[in-house]
Amino acid sequence: MKFLFLYPTTDSFSFKGGEKSFLYAPPLGILYLASILTKEGHDVKAIDIRGEENVVKIIEREISSIDAIGITVPTFALHNSIKLIKTIKDMDNEIPVIIGGPHPTLYPEKSLHDMPADMLVIGEAEKSIVDLANILEGKLEMEKGRGIYYRKNGGIRVAKEAEIVKDIDTIPFPAHHLVEKYDYGHTYGFKLFEGKTTAVLTSRGCPRKCRFCSRRLLSMGKYRMRSAENVVEELEMLYEQGYKNIIIADDNFMSSRKRVEKIMDMIMEKGLTLTLFINGARVDSADKELYAKMWKAGVRMISFGIESGNQDILDFYLKGTTLEQIRKAVELSRKTGFFTVGTFIIGAPIETEEHIKNTIKFACSLPLDMAEFFILRYMPGSQLWDEAVKEDKIKEDEYLVESDCRKGLGLFTQEELIKWKKIAYKKFYFRPSYVAGEAIKFLSRFDIRLLKAGFSMLKILLYRTEKEEEVWQSLQA
Repeated sequence: MKFLFLYPTTDSFSFKGGEKSFLYAPPLGILYLASILTKEGHDVKAIDIRGEENVVKIIEREISSIDAIGITVPTFALHNSIKLIKTIKDMDNEIPVIIGGPHPTLYPEKSLHDMPADMLVIGEAEKSIVDLANILEGKLEMEKGRGIYYRKNGGIRVAKEAEIVKDIDTIPFPAHHLVEKYDYGHTYGFKLFEGKTTAVLTSRGCPRKCRFCSRRLLSMGKYRMRSAENVVEELEMLYEQGYKNIIIADDNFMSSRKRVEKIMDMIMEKGLTLTLFINGARVDSADKELYAKMWKAGVRMISFGIESGNQDILDFYLKGTTLEQIRKAVELSRKTGFFTVGTFIIGAPIETEEHIKNTIKFACSLPLDMAEFFILRYMPGSQLWDEAVKEDKIKEDEYLVESDCRKGLGLFTQEELIKWKKIAYKKFYFRPSYVAGEAIKFLSRFDIRLLKAGFSMLKILLYRTEKEEEVWQSLQA
């Protein structure tokens, strides 16, 4: 069979494309499935719509030679995904359209109800995709497909329970070559990495159980790590293909120090000259010797999920970290030389104005190169979500639910939280000490590019916050 996989643009862009300046990392989910299908003898193509200008013309050109289309649907691209499916069905109503990814996994029945797709796969779909291909070829009955939702007699049914791959070393490497033409590594309108950039996933899920996180549902409740040997084998393959920059996209890459050290040692032993960005790290993994080794192996950027500047809020979230650990990790990261990012959440159910002020003050006291502030979002599969549903504050099929006292979710209206978010960005980025410090740091490295990227990022973050406020005001009008 011939499959076409599509990854949509976010809803703030046209569903036809045009998101190139924000093209950060490749869609690894569909690239893993593409490798599985290729191994099974099928032909696969992949289109990252974010890197295209008019995907409709491309689909029109391809659709006559395609047997099925698969679309990854993140919640932030839901509306564009719906437009995309409708466009495909207008071209050929008979072609099977299968959806998967975060949103369908969190809301399977509602997704098929809201979207004109034919089938849906949930969770990690390496086994489901094989069943799905066999179903389309008439080799397997629909009712026997693992993790597959489908339409029948005007209703939506689910086949067998989904299965995951326990030993993820056995999964073929993602088909990176299918999206090789796209220029990844962009964020906030700037290319942060010179040269070819891609991403790898060295583990799935997270061993922690933070109260706000839905990862246990998305990863089907199992945390698994690839062996250091398997990870470095992929890195070596990518290096030989000309990739110089690797985003490590794990939720918690640093959960095993022994494995991290082994990966770094093997990178150096094999002479792989790579620039690595650790996308997800916990502050309690910070260690001077480990960070020094990571720097030698090519790590240049690290991102921490800090969440709050209040110990009682961290305890409420079940983060298992302390303010002291946060400060130590960020300061050590800065001293090591890493470009250091911290993310924060405001709007916890028990969070007061004093708490928010403390978080902003704490963020400003840390030597971070970049800070991002988010309003607490209630995600299906998280403990906070389950509690809110049980208390009838949220309906089971709701999505994009943010903290709002009008729903009994927190102590502030969403409008007030948006204003606090704007204050947080201005307080953090408009400090004279921050501007001067970042300028000196980047100029000392003769890297004006990153300095410009920082100011561009700030402009976009403030613009997005302004738009959030406008949308909220229009909803209240």
